[in-house]
Amino acid sequence: MNIIDTRAENSLEFLKTSSIENIPLFKLEPIDYELENDNFTEIIFQSSPAVDFFKDHSLLNNKKIYSMGQATSATLRSKGLASLNPQSPSSEGLIELIEQSKGKNPSYLVVKGQEGLTKISDYLKKKGVSVKEIACYKRVKHESYENIKEKFYNADAIIFPSNFSAEIYFQEIHQEESKAIFFGISTRIIKCINSLGYKAFMLDYFSDDLEISITKTISSL
Repeated sequence: MNIIDTRAENSLEFLKTSSIENIPLFKLEPIDYELENDNFTEIIFQSSPAVDFFKDHSLLNNKKIYSMGQATSATLRSKGLASLNPQSPSSEGLIELIEQSKGKNPSYLVVKGQEGLTKISDYLKKKGVSVKEIACYKRVKHESYENIKEKFYNADAIIFPSNFSAEIYFQEIHQEESKAIFFGISTRIIKCINSLGYKAFMLDYFSDDLEISITKTISSL
């Protein structure tokens, strides 16, 4: 079984397996940011790279930490930080969790990537809550995809851990004669792939039997 995972380089390193090949479709680069103070009670990480590129983890000991979903939560755990994350990994799911869990007179810091979603910050601002945003990384497409196209043409399954990786694949690499089955790790990613005109299956990215799950899905088709 030829399975390709398209997660970005230097992210979720603890998920590497010998049977699944990681071929990143974009690079992550840090952005210098200045955290003027730690006068926030709650911090929201919108992605795993936001955790990795945030350089002030030592300030979080007494803060309530939220993560967008399982991947972000797992990255925080790998750094010894516990977080609250919604059952549904989405802005809407996280907003609902924040409403249920917020402290008295909360103030928020939202950590994300450049051009990342602003739904949560916009919601908090409309509620009149103190909120600041910092972008600590950016996503950069490769200059060319010619040298990796053949590997994708021979794939049986392709995993998309982000909307951006799915968009790049279908813009730059995909051929209609491809036999690959597509997998997304969240409802948002599945909807993105569907909006591009393709079908994708939900995948538990943190399952102990990831390859077995993929094989079972493909064999049932």
